[in-house]
Amino acid sequence: MIRLLPFLAVLAALLPAGCVQAPRAIVAAAAGRAVAGAAAQVRRCYRDPVVPTSAKRIVSDLRVHYGPDGALIGLPRLVSQQGVTPANQAYAERMAEAASLAILRCSPLRLPAELHRGGWDEFDLVFSHALLA
Repeated sequence: MIRLLPFLAVLAALLPAGCVQAPRAIVAAAAGRAVAGAAAQVRRCYRDPVVPTSAKRIVSDLRVHYGPDGALIGLPRLVSQQGVTPANQAYAERMAEAASLAILRCSPLRLPAELHRGGWDEFDLVFSHALLA
């Protein structure tokens, strides 16, 4: 699953002059296509770490920055993790590292150039083993 932070603001900036706001269906469809495309690219680059089943319940949320050409700017930053328990805490760093490596392997992302105009350069990638498997 991938969440985009400033996505709606950028889509609004892309509207022709005189348009106050896009119909929700158009915004949702464009967001869905972009999210699906980015998710598919990163999913192909993800390599499952060798960890116990309990560690695969950890969900890692990483924030990334991309340039207009889709190249990664800086390193992914861990925002949060869910599902960490005393039983799997020793593997939390390994799960975040696997997510980060997937992002690095897949750079640059191929995303519609018009989505970068207006500052669409930052979003969160949420890695869940259940969604990646």
